[in-house]
Amino acid sequence: FKQKTAYEIPLRLVGSEMCIRDSNHMMRKPRIFCPELSSPTYKCTNIKQIHHLAKVLRLKPNDPVELFDGKGSLANGAIQEIAKAHIKFEVDDISLMQNPHLKFYQAIIPYIKKENLIYSLQKLVELGINSLLIYKPELLDQSLAKKDLSKLNDRLMEAVILACEQSGCNHLPKIKFFNDLKQCLQSVEGNTNFDGLFVLDTIANQFFKDNESVELNEISIISGPESGYSEKERETMNALGLKSLKIGHYVLRAETAPIIGISKFHTLLGEH
Repeated sequence: FKQKTAYEIPLRLVGSEMCIRDSNHMMRKPRIFCPELSSPTYKCTNIKQIHHLAKVLRLKPNDPVELFDGKGSLANGAIQEIAKAHIKFEVDDISLMQNPHLKFYQAIIPYIKKENLIYSLQKLVELGINSLLIYKPELLDQSLAKKDLSKLNDRLMEAVILACEQSGCNHLPKIKFFNDLKQCLQSVEGNTNFDGLFVLDTIANQFFKDNESVELNEISIISGPESGYSEKERETMNALGLKSLKIGHYVLRAETAPIIGISKFHTLLGEH
């Protein structure tokens, strides 16, 4: 076997030529989260976003952008002005985008190691999650034991917004934070009988494929931390009569379990 060099493959682009081709013809318009799109202009004062647009993407006045408010509104726009403390956008051609999913999906997940949690949130956003409830588990990872979780919450919000910007998701999921699982479950609205609330558990006897949930309009899943559910948390869930489901034959990582859980429900319910 003789490996061909770039000079022997005349019909293909390699190296820097490929980068030039991609940058010139395949770059998407930057997507920017704008909480308010009702006015013809929008002024962004988020320093991190300004730095990313001006220094990383090197955008200039008149460059086109795509703006979304996280509630389904999507608009074409253009940069009017770039300054150190703000960027001003022109807003035009606003349209309302429907949520592509047929059901409402909610993930109840624990605080785990920061980078793992951010990864999990990003993937859940890419799957079209509608609601995220994050609780502090009794068996909290030691890396978070002495941390101020309220500071982490701000970072998690940023990660979710960034995931929406990058994935093309126009519906920002609602995010709430809780001190424990019991408080979290007490806040769950619209599920008084908990028919659509399922516990992902490695010791469950029932597999996803055995569960009949096609008629449900709302699906919520609960996942545990790296060390599993505590006895108190299990007692809380058992007292509510929650159904437990087993994802597969093997134990998944804490950040992977909710992603696979939502994906399996998508398949069961015919989501695309």
